[in-house]
Amino acid sequence: MVTVNFFWAKSIMRIANIIEEGKLGGPQVRMVRVASALADKVHTLVVMPRANSKLFIEMCEAHSVPYQTLRLTRITKEFRMALKYLLCSPFEILRLAILFRREQIDIVHASGGSWQYKAVIAAWLINIPVVWHLNDTSSPGWVRGVFRRIQPLASGFIFASHRSQDYYGDLICPGRPQTVVPSTVDLDYFNPAIVYPLDSKLPITDQGFVIGTVANVNPIKGIETLIRAAACLENHGYKLSLVIIGMVTERQRGYLRKLLLLAEDLGLSRIHFLGEQGDVRPIMSTFDIYICSSIAESSPVAVWEAMSMARAIVSTDVGDVSRHIKNEVSGFVVQVGDYEAMADKIEFLLKDPKQRTKLGENARKAAAYFNPAAIADQSLSAYQNILDANASKKF
Repeated sequence: MVTVNFFWAKSIMRIANIIEEGKLGGPQVRMVRVASALADKVHTLVVMPRANSKLFIEMCEAHSVPYQTLRLTRITKEFRMALKYLLCSPFEILRLAILFRREQIDIVHASGGSWQYKAVIAAWLINIPVVWHLNDTSSPGWVRGVFRRIQPLASGFIFASHRSQDYYGDLICPGRPQTVVPSTVDLDYFNPAIVYPLDSKLPITDQGFVIGTVANVNPIKGIETLIRAAACLENHGYKLSLVIIGMVTERQRGYLRKLLLLAEDLGLSRIHFLGEQGDVRPIMSTFDIYICSSIAESSPVAVWEAMSMARAIVSTDVGDVSRHIKNEVSGFVVQVGDYEAMADKIEFLLKDPKQRTKLGENARKAAAYFNPAAIADQSLSAYQNILDANASKKF
């Protein structure tokens, strides 16, 4: 366990940002980027589970963001893991409460979505204000039911998108601060002007077009839609490689086999699942077009990163994508599951390299909205609003 003790000046706000999922993804990336951008204004301690957190820890260390690992179980459909979650949760909540007290935390930031409520309960038990960060637009009924009962404990809410705010709006008691704060992207890091070395072992041909996505392999990412769209393009005579970058967990091995069988049945000859990559930029830089085929998202950080890399975007209408990608300006947005419309927009861009370049350049300009400094300021404002609202209740 990595232990971090702080000796902070009382005048500086102290935040504990907690997530119960160690796998590096959009919420984890946002946590680190915001903490780093706020380093001169706020002291942030990132708290994560020990399991599956290697890349998350590496990112914290690369950005000099203090962190601590704890034993935090995650709810799953597997009976043994679900039972372990129920049995361990009270003790984990107690550990979190002790940590918050020891580190003299001013406000707790519960990240990761509506099912991650341990930090909310722990903060409430010791009377520390807590902001609950909600970043999903789809969840099982039982999760919404649990959230409805626990949400009164939160002092305020941050939503990753306007769609998340709409999704949870009818479940939240009125009268507490609410703010929409999207994910972040570092435009200096995701920079198309950088020449990225590409591993020669990667099975990406230099012949034909490359289309791809960054998405952990699971059904919510709608990869079937992407495969069907790519197969349509091959049927139209296009020579292309379809690349999917993202983790395949043991639970999703069966789903991966179904996707490979689908590709085989449709005659899609070049599809590459490259697994999790520590740095997606070298591979993303080879994409002629970036595709988001998801069924549900909120503020999809991989899309914002592709925009920053000046890739032309074709995305399903998920989360707040349509607020930032305008048709025929910075990309195209199609309806969820409409692989024919997706194939049509991809084909339009493949036929016109000048338009593809123009849309990519416009996408990079639009991605400036997500720069870490701006998103960090929005987060800080949300923290201050919650602290002010909490203070006013005491008088």
